[in-house]
Amino acid sequence: MKMKWVNQNPFVMLRKNDGFTIIEMLFSLMILMTTSIFILQLFSIIHTQLESKDKLHPKEWEIFTMQMQQEVRGAKSQDVIENKLYLLSGDQLSFIEQYEDKLRRRVNGKGHEVILQNISKFKVEKDGNVIVLNITDKAGNTVIRRFHPFFKSETKVDE
Repeated sequence: MKMKWVNQNPFVMLRKNDGFTIIEMLFSLMILMTTSIFILQLFSIIHTQLESKDKLHPKEWEIFTMQMQQEVRGAKSQDVIENKLYLLSGDQLSFIEQYEDKLRRRVNGKGHEVILQNISKFKVEKDGNVIVLNITDKAGNTVIRRFHPFFKSETKVDE
C-alpha cells in the first residue's frame, strides 16, 4: 500500500485513498449529533405551539385549586352574591369573579390578580357550607370543584 504526503508539513496526517480516517469519522459524528439536537429542540417548540391555547393548563388548575382551598379554609365568612365568591378573612374582604376570559381576585375592591385564564364560563354556588365552582374553559371542557371551609359562615359578608 502506497501512502503519500498531502503537504510537506510534518503535522499534516498521512492520507489513504481507501477510506475514512478516525478524525473524519468523529467530525461527521459531531455534525450528526449537533443537527439532531437542533431538530429535537425544533420538534419540542412545534409541539408546544400546537397545544390548544383554549384549554386550562393542568399546572395552572392545580395551583388555582390549592390557592382556593387555602383561601376558603382560612376565611371566617364565605358568601356568594351575583356569581361572585366573597371571602372575609380578618379585616380583608376578597372576592373572586370572572373578568373577560379570566378569573380574578380582588381585595377590598382593589387590585386585579389573575388566578385562572382561558375561561368562557364561571359559576359559583353555595351548597350548605360547601362552595361549588363550575368552570368551563374556551375549549368547552367543564370542571367542577368543591371547597369545604373550616369555619361555619354565620354572618353574611354584606352585613
